[in-house]
Amino acid sequence: MIYLPVDSLDVRHNFALEYYLMTEKRPLEPVLMLWSTTPTVMLGKYQTAENELNRPFIDAHHIAAVKRLSGGGTIYTDQGGCQFTLITPSQDRTIDFASGLSLITQALNQIGINAQNDSRNDLVVDGRKVSGSAQYMTDGFRLHHGSLLFNANLDWMAKALKADPVKMKAKHINSVHQRTINLIEQQPNWTAAEFKQQLESALLTITGAKIGQITSAEEDHLAEIAAQHFGEEAVWQAQQRQFDYVHKRYLKGIGIVSVAFDLDQKHRFSAIQLSGDFFSNLNLKQFEQALLGQTYQQTAIAPIVEDELKRTPIKGLQPEQLTALLF
Repeated sequence: MIYLPVDSLDVRHNFALEYYLMTEKRPLEPVLMLWSTTPTVMLGKYQTAENELNRPFIDAHHIAAVKRLSGGGTIYTDQGGCQFTLITPSQDRTIDFASGLSLITQALNQIGINAQNDSRNDLVVDGRKVSGSAQYMTDGFRLHHGSLLFNANLDWMAKALKADPVKMKAKHINSVHQRTINLIEQQPNWTAAEFKQQLESALLTITGAKIGQITSAEEDHLAEIAAQHFGEEAVWQAQQRQFDYVHKRYLKGIGIVSVAFDLDQKHRFSAIQLSGDFFSNLNLKQFEQALLGQTYQQTAIAPIVEDELKRTPIKGLQPEQLTALLF
């Protein structure tokens, strides 16, 4: 394993570094990174900004906004926490959080923090969330990245993110504060920087990783990748349109799944949008294109949905569940 120190607080630079390692550098062994950001909101691949982000607050407080290449939900990060990234050579395209979360949990336990894996992708302390994770795959590589709250500004988090009422009701939660906690409550004498140093030391001890580095030429290239793939315009450019039908549900172990669509006079799909905080490598345009023009009948739609999800699954979701949501 290689441990790659990251000093940048720019989320776009750090996402570009992840992307570069997976698509161009293509390391022969796993790469581990810890990094932090200025105040930032990170939108999941299958989410829409209008549903997840409070833009007036974000703009007024100069919070960076970026859309991830991974699924899952929107998160808020700042220098009061840190992010981890684990890039692993793998031909398996199945989303699996177990090994990455096991490593982070082991390191946290080693530095005196009693964290546990809970549900699909979270780490919790005393039943409250301290970390969320997401994944995406490219040809031959799996990326697992996640956040760790140490002394993050939870007030800004609550104001920058919109709480989904469907999800909150399903989980019997009233607020962001009710379901999250900062790890400083476990280690009150540490600063966020000291927490990161302790975590780094524990991870290096556990993995025996070698220290790597990025060259100045590679740093210059990362700026190009950041501009191409992680510009802020990608967050806000998809304007929310009004659909005639919106079917939305929280499915335990899967997340929010929402299907919005219009039907023409012949009762065929004329527009469709699939969104949510689920995990997948699904190509949304391809999925939506497969349904456009199809008659709105369950017998006609079910085989198409089954074919698309067989090609690229949504983690935990059965084709019949998505078909049922459409009707």
